[in-house]
Amino acid sequence: MVGSRRLTSLGASVVERVSRFLGNDRRPLLVALSGGADSAVLAWAIQKDAREARAIHVHHGWPDSDRMEAAAVAVADHLDIEMERVRVDAVGPGSPEGEARRARYQAVRRIVREGELIATGHTLTEQAETVLGNLIWGSGLDGLRGIHRRRNNLVRPLIEVSRAETRELACLLGIPFGDDPANYDVAFRRVRIRRALAEWERQLAPGMAVRLADVARLVEGDLGLLEQFSAGQRIEQADGAVRIPAPILRTLPPALGARVVRRGLRALGGGHPGTRRDVDTVLRAARDGTPGWVGGGHLVTRAGSYVQIGSSPPIADGPLGWSILRPVRWGEWTWEASQFNGRPDSFPFTAWRQVFDGRVFAGEQPVIRRPVPDDRIAMRIGHKRVLDAMAEAGMTAADRSEWPLLEVGGRVVWIPGVRRAYAGWVTADTMSYVLLSATREATWRPVGY
Repeated sequence: MVGSRRLTSLGASVVERVSRFLGNDRRPLLVALSGGADSAVLAWAIQKDAREARAIHVHHGWPDSDRMEAAAVAVADHLDIEMERVRVDAVGPGSPEGEARRARYQAVRRIVREGELIATGHTLTEQAETVLGNLIWGSGLDGLRGIHRRRNNLVRPLIEVSRAETRELACLLGIPFGDDPANYDVAFRRVRIRRALAEWERQLAPGMAVRLADVARLVEGDLGLLEQFSAGQRIEQADGAVRIPAPILRTLPPALGARVVRRGLRALGGGHPGTRRDVDTVLRAARDGTPGWVGGGHLVTRAGSYVQIGSSPPIADGPLGWSILRPVRWGEWTWEASQFNGRPDSFPFTAWRQVFDGRVFAGEQPVIRRPVPDDRIAMRIGHKRVLDAMAEAGMTAADRSEWPLLEVGGRVVWIPGVRRAYAGWVTADTMSYVLLSATREATWRPVGY
């Protein structure tokens, strides 16, 4: 009878907190079902709140992964919830836990459907442990925020429910959850922190976990304001890399510069904002070009006016090495040339396609390169600085330093999208023509929150 009353009251309390967290957002949920008590109770509470849900279990390939997969299957069967199983390779340059987290979230994001929310079973206790661990390691405000309650389509509805409550409720409900042996392995820092917090709760400060979780909630509001101020700063992302204009990082107040860097690191690291050391490494590269490494094995370098984190297609200045009709790659750009004899009916002049007198290229090797301060391009009368021509076209300083130009015989003959040199126009006696085109792929894309 007592157990029945406890089940009724605790179950109602957990469902009420999950329902309050999700509010009026009735989007279907994809529950990350580990096989443990936390995610099992989350799936149960979501069902009790009459919300549409399915589950995913990620097998990490660790020694006890088969055991946890079997537990997840048992939980899904008990709750009668659809579950998809995915296996990942959690091996990489980072820590085992970090690589497992990265692989897990990548797998979940691959199968999440449009309009679905991803729900994980992180609890108030886990939030407190995260804040405490980050405080010990001096990770600043980002660390004190702990686990994000929400980020884009990722939600943590149990963030106000303790681990003791989820475990008790799972037992009262008779859910066949499993215990991951990794949660008891003191080789993991998080396990040592968990034990220390539990001991301090008993011996030093009862209610400490709740207060640490409250700190995370308070800090979240302050960080939200910083993020609003830094959101307008430009960050771009390509496959496997992000880049940030170095002048921005050199001129912003330190708190905002660090916020911009962490935004870039999150985009690269699956949501992880990096450590203080990672941030310092990026800021140092912005100041003086010193290369370094950040978490996840990503190289930090200066690339022109950008600080680049991670790798992307290299850009090498030098001769095109083209044969007519064979495209040439230069970073994000594809250059193509075709040659023909006889005067065509019309010339396809655009900012990105130009026709030249073939004699311009006679015996000369075309070169694609970045501009330098002394570059000039021929006008009808006199010359104009290349960087000035780019600025007049509305290009930012960051773009000007990385934009390609075409040089032939020591002369700048074309700046794609901006201007071509006056020398090289076709004339009445032109018999051989070269059509050039330059296409920039939209590899780099803006990074948002």
